[in-house]
Amino acid sequence: MKNINQKILEALKDDKAAHEFSEEQANGLQLIGQSFKGTFRLTFIVVVSLQLIFAGLAIYCAYHLVNEVDIGVKINWLAGTLSTVVAFAIARLWLFMELNRLSVIREIKRVELQVSLLAETYQK
Repeated sequence: MKNINQKILEALKDDKAAHEFSEEQANGLQLIGQSFKGTFRLTFIVVVSLQLIFAGLAIYCAYHLVNEVDIGVKINWLAGTLSTVVAFAIARLWLFMELNRLSVIREIKRVELQVSLLAETYQK
């Protein structure tokens, strides 16, 4: 049991993110900033870019939906608006799920660090 606690403590001491832990919770902007520094950095960049594209397309389609007179064409613009809003919502949900995952990983690392520090103090 002593060996595993030592390994956890050494791994967390080597991890630079473990030193940034505090008792305060990270706010949303800090989690978003961390997400662009992690292993899924490229994925986050792509998803945020897609969100911006879908938001722009939704505004574009909604503008033409409002200004169109012909009902057939108006239905097409409505379908475009709805589909881009749904695509934006899906990308947004994915982003928030990833932020939740990062928050959970952060808490697990904090608990691991506390357990290893407690184990070290009780062994002395």
